[in-house]
Amino acid sequence: MNDTQYPTLSEMGISSFADISKYTLRQEGGYDMLKIYYKREKGSFRPRSKKFRFGRSTRTVMVDSGRQKWQEVSEISPFLLRAITELNKLAEEEKSGTSKENLAKELVHLERVMSEKLAEIRAKLETL
Repeated sequence: MNDTQYPTLSEMGISSFADISKYTLRQEGGYDMLKIYYKREKGSFRPRSKKFRFGRSTRTVMVDSGRQKWQEVSEISPFLLRAITELNKLAEEEKSGTSKENLAKELVHLERVMSEKLAEIRAKLETL
């Protein structure tokens, strides 16, 4: 996984994409707090999580045109939206089995299925 696949996360200073295990997002006052958790070996000195704070933009919108009623609403940062999209893409890739361990498991399973199928065909040949 390289920086060009995840430009927003790279811009945030994240480089070990494969080590990301999950993330949380919460709102605190006028800010959105994104916390990214990493898979770490026991005894590792590297941080287990990293926290980012994003300001929310506010704008005034009309909620009732009949009475000319306006209300201020806050919106999530477009930069944060891009980061969440990239984090979700990482999660999907992990689920899809692109990790080395998952590929190895798939290979073992395929080898077992193939050997069983070959044995079945050989048995059919012997009966003919």
